[in-house]
Amino acid sequence: MKRPILVIVLLLVTVLGAAGGYFAGDRWDIPAATASGDAAPLGQVTPAGPTPSQTPSEPPLPVKTPVPNTIPPLETDLSFRRRTFTVSPKDYQSVQMAIDVPDGWHYKTDPKRPAEVKYLDPRNERGVRVEANRPPIPTKDALAGLIIDLRKSLPPQDDLQIKSQTTEQIVGDDDQLRTVSTLVYTYIPTDTLRYVIVRWVSTNGDDLANVEMSITGLPDDSSALDEVLLRATQSVRETG
Repeated sequence: MKRPILVIVLLLVTVLGAAGGYFAGDRWDIPAATASGDAAPLGQVTPAGPTPSQTPSEPPLPVKTPVPNTIPPLETDLSFRRRTFTVSPKDYQSVQMAIDVPDGWHYKTDPKRPAEVKYLDPRNERGVRVEANRPPIPTKDALAGLIIDLRKSLPPQDDLQIKSQTTEQIVGDDDQLRTVSTLVYTYIPTDTLRYVIVRWVSTNGDDLANVEMSITGLPDDSSALDEVLLRATQSVRETG
């Protein structure tokens, strides 16, 4: 089934935006999922060699060596608090949402990204980013699109490592099944290895992701971040 022309335009904007520096300055920035419908193959395209009139490119920079982080791991058995907020996806009506996040994590917004909010821990090392995904697209397509964007956007020296990619159903706190697709990866944006979980959630009983969230921290935080992810997935909803 053909996708609207608007969706194709959104795809082009996403890819160009990723190339323009989604990762600059903010450790919570990740490329938005593409809205391309059918996913392209995940293998990388090998560029053609230089023609006689071209100059060979510079040799690639070496892969970064992460600096060990001395921050204690995030503890499990966290307490949570229900937070409500309003986001404004571009070209769509504002959406009121609610989600459970760890108690004590503070609210942050970016005027350049009105469709999302973030909740960061007191150290600003871990965070939850939640976004109203418009237009909703199949969760699997969103996952595949982000993998493509990451491979295009991140330089080789950042050492992107895809750890897992899954699609499943999870029971929400409303006792309804929610289709979710999840991507887990690591990379080195500056000098510290970051651990990122991105999940697309359908809260409407189908497979169309109307919510995108990411949970970010350090590799040693993985058990606690899984706890944060599950609670966020079960609780997130549109309230108006």
